[in-house]
Amino acid sequence: MLATTPAEIHAGALQQAEQETPAAEHPVETPTLQANQPQSADDEALEFDSSFLVGQSAAVDLSRYARGNPTPPGTYTVNIYLNDQMLLSTPVSFIANGTPNSTPCLTSELLRQLGVDSSQWQESVEGEDEEEVAKRCVDIKKFVPEAKIKYDSNEQRLDIGLPQIYIVKQPQGYVDPSRWETGINAAMLSYNANVYRSSNDGDVSESAYAGLNYGINLGAWRFRAKGSLNWDQDDGTDYDSQEMFVQRDITALKAQLVLGDSYTDGTTFDSLNLHGLRLYSDDRMHPSSLNGYAPIVRGVANTNAKVTVRQNGSIISQTTVPPGAFEITDLNPTGYGSDLDVTVEEADGSKRTFSVPFSSVVQLMRPGQSRWEFDVGQLSTDSLSTKPNVAQGTWYYGLNNTFTGYIGLQATDDSYYAGLLGVAVNTSLGALALDVTQSSAEIPNDKTRKGQSYRVSYSKLLEATDTSLSVAAYRYSTADYLSLNDVAQMIDDRKHQDNQDKSFNDYKRLRNQVQLSVSQPLGSDENSYGSVYVTGSWQNYWDESRATKQYSAGYSNSFKWGSYSISMQRSYDEDLKKDDSLYVNISIPLVNLLGGGGGEQHHPAFDTLNIGMNSDLKGSSQTNATANGSTEDDSFSYGVNASYDVAKEAENTRQVGGYGTYNSAYGPVSASASFTNDNGRQFSLANSGGVVVHSGGVTFAPGSIGETDSIALINAPGATGAKTTNGDGRIDGRGYAISTSLSPYRENNVGLDISTLEADVEVQSTQATTVPRAGSVVKVEFATNQGRSLLLNLQRNDKGFIPLGATVFDTNGNEVGSVGQAGRAFVRGTQDSGTLKVVWGNTVDQRCMARYAVGGSAQSVGMTQVIDHVMCQVSH
Repeated sequence: MLATTPAEIHAGALQQAEQETPAAEHPVETPTLQANQPQSADDEALEFDSSFLVGQSAAVDLSRYARGNPTPPGTYTVNIYLNDQMLLSTPVSFIANGTPNSTPCLTSELLRQLGVDSSQWQESVEGEDEEEVAKRCVDIKKFVPEAKIKYDSNEQRLDIGLPQIYIVKQPQGYVDPSRWETGINAAMLSYNANVYRSSNDGDVSESAYAGLNYGINLGAWRFRAKGSLNWDQDDGTDYDSQEMFVQRDITALKAQLVLGDSYTDGTTFDSLNLHGLRLYSDDRMHPSSLNGYAPIVRGVANTNAKVTVRQNGSIISQTTVPPGAFEITDLNPTGYGSDLDVTVEEADGSKRTFSVPFSSVVQLMRPGQSRWEFDVGQLSTDSLSTKPNVAQGTWYYGLNNTFTGYIGLQATDDSYYAGLLGVAVNTSLGALALDVTQSSAEIPNDKTRKGQSYRVSYSKLLEATDTSLSVAAYRYSTADYLSLNDVAQMIDDRKHQDNQDKSFNDYKRLRNQVQLSVSQPLGSDENSYGSVYVTGSWQNYWDESRATKQYSAGYSNSFKWGSYSISMQRSYDEDLKKDDSLYVNISIPLVNLLGGGGGEQHHPAFDTLNIGMNSDLKGSSQTNATANGSTEDDSFSYGVNASYDVAKEAENTRQVGGYGTYNSAYGPVSASASFTNDNGRQFSLANSGGVVVHSGGVTFAPGSIGETDSIALINAPGATGAKTTNGDGRIDGRGYAISTSLSPYRENNVGLDISTLEADVEVQSTQATTVPRAGSVVKVEFATNQGRSLLLNLQRNDKGFIPLGATVFDTNGNEVGSVGQAGRAFVRGTQDSGTLKVVWGNTVDQRCMARYAVGGSAQSVGMTQVIDHVMCQVSH
C-alpha cells in the first residue's frame, strides 16, 4: 500500500520533483565566458543546514541549489521581464561561468528589442562590424552596478531590473520593428460554406454558397485571393472573384504595398476596384493604431432564413439565422463608401431586401501624424467594357489637437479630374469634418461637366445625458458633379452603339444624402430604465427619381427574469412603396428559473427562451418562440422553435423547426430544419473553418481565418489535446494547433491550457509572446518532454534514508529526475523497465542502484504511474 494518499503524492513529491528538473531546450556549444561578461546572476545565495534533514546517515551536498535550481549551459526559450513587465519570449544562450548557474548572454541587439538604451555599453574591437558588436554579450553590471538579473528555471522566466533612466521612453503600445515577425512559409484556405434547400407547394429551391479566402506566404510576400463559389438549380455554378493580389510590408515607410486586384480605401473618395499598384500607410504599425469600421446589419427573420449581404454586387456574407431578430457583426467589407445590400430569404421562398448605409466617417489625426494612400492602375469593374486607367492620392495630417487637414486628387486617362479639400475639427461641441470635392469630366458628345460635392460629418457624446449623436454623413452634390464611377459608366455607354442615345439626365446622380443615428440610455447611475435609439437615412437624385427613405426606432430594457426590446421600422423604395415593421422580443435566461438556488446549480437543457412578435401593421403578423441551449462544455449548441404566421390575404401557417451547431476541430458545423402545416420544408447545412499547409504537415483551424488575419502555428510535440488559451484550437496528433486573430504589430500572448492533455507529456513552458506582421503565420514552439513519467517509492537495502534532493540518472548517465520527501523519486524519460542510479554525494556509499519494472497493475496519479517498494542497492 502507499504510505500517503494519491492526492498527497501529486501535491507534494510529484510537483516538487518535477519542478526541480531544469529543461535545456536546445543544448548548444556556447562560447567561453569572457572577462567583460557578467559572472553570475543576481539570485541571493542560500545556505542549507543538513542537520534539519532528520535521519540522514551522511551529509548531503546541497550547495548546487544555493542559487535555485542549477542552470547548465545551453540555449533556452525564456520569457524576459523588464522591471516586472513581460516583453519578449525568445531563445537566450546561457554561458558557463564556473558555477552551477550559467550566465544569460544579453546582447546589445536583445537589449534594444527590450527598449534598453545600451548604445554607450557597446565595446567594439578593432575589425568588428556593427552586426558582430550587436551579437556580443554585454556585462550590464559593469556599466550599471545596481542592475538585477535573475533566472527562474521553473518558470523559464528571466528578470532584468534597470533604473528607469536606461529605459528608452516610447509611446504606450510601442513595439520595436525589429521584433515584427515575418513568419514561416505556408499556404492557407479559409471557407464559409452554406447549403440551403426549401420547398413549398411543390416549388423546390436549392442553392449553395462558399465564401473563400486563400493565399500563400513566401518570405515577406503574401499572396491573397478572395471570392465566392455559388450554385443554384437554375443557373448552375459560377465563381465570383473579388480580390487577387500580392502584398508586403514596407517597414521603413510603415506602409503596405499591394499589387493586383484589390479595393481602395473609401474614406476620401468612393471605394474603387483597382487592377494595379497601391501603396498606403498602415496605422497598425504605429502605437496609436486606428481600428477599422464596419456596420452592424440588423433585421428580423420569420423562419430559419438565409441572409445574404452584398457589396458592389459581390456576396461578402451568407448565413442562416433562426426566427427572430438577428445581428451580423463580423462583416469584412471590401472597402469603405459602398452601401450593403441585404437579402432575407425565408423558408417559404419569399424575399425581402433592404440597404444598410456604409459611408466613411472622417477621423481626426493626432498632432504630427499622417495617413496617406497612392493608387495607380486600371478600374476593374465587371460592368464596364472599356476600363479607364486611374491615378489617385490622399493625405491626412494632424495640424494640432484641434485641426486635421486632408486633401485628395483623382484622375483618369478619359480626362476626368477631381480634387478634394477638407478639414476636421475637434471642439467641445463635438467632432466636425467638412470637405468639398470639385470634379471636371469630358463626356463624349456632351459638354464638359463641372460640379461640386459638399460633405459634412458630425459626432458627439453628450456626457451630461450620455446621448450619442452622429450625423454619419450629409452630402449635397450639384447637378453636374460626377464621381469617377459615374463618369466611367457614362463614357463606356457612349462608346457602345446601344447606349449612345442615353442622355446625361437619364443617369441616376445623387443630389442629397442624410444619415442620422441617435442613442440614449434612460435613467441615472442608481436606476436604469433601458435605452432608446433612432436611426434614419434619406436620399434623392437629380434624374428626378423618387427619394428613398428608411427610419427605425427602438427601446430595450431588462427586468428581474430577463430582458425585452421593441423596435419599429419604416422604409420607402423608389416607387414610394411603404414597408412597415413592428417587432417585440422577450428573452428569458432559463438558468435563472431552472438552475436552482444555492449550492451546485443544475445545468438546464435550454439556457434561454426567446419570444418574438412581428407585424407589418397591415394585417399580417408572425409570432415565434425559440428555446436555445448548449452542453456544459459549449461544444454543442442547439435550439428548437415554433411559429404562427397570420397572413392578411393567405392561409395562416404554423411552423416548427430546430438547429444545432457542433464546434468541431474543423470549425463549427451547423444544421437547421423546419416544417410547416402546408407541407413546406426547409433544410440547411453550414460549416466554416480554415486549414494551414506548412513544412510540418496540414493543420486545421477551429474556425475561419480572416483575409488579413495574423495567425500562430503552435507546435508542442506530443501535447495532444492541450487547448490554446486564445481561440478554440487544440493540439492535434502531430503536435500542432492554430491560434487565430492575433493583432499584427502588437505583443500577443499565446498559451496552452495543459489541463486537457491527453498524453503523458511535460510541457516545459505554457506561455509565449509573439509580434506578427499583418497576414503572417508565426510559428510558436513549446518545448515538451514526451518520455514516460514514473513516481518511485524508493527504499535502501541497508534501511538508510535517501536524502531529499538526490539526483536520479539513467544507465547512459542522463539526469532523469530527483528525489523528494520520504524517498519518493519523480523521473521522466524512462523505459518500461530498467536500472536507475541515485546519487546524493561524492563517495561510493552515497549512491544506490534501483531496478524497476512497470506492471500491469501499477497505480496512477493522473497520467503518472506509481511503483511502490522499489529497492535501491547501496554499494559499500
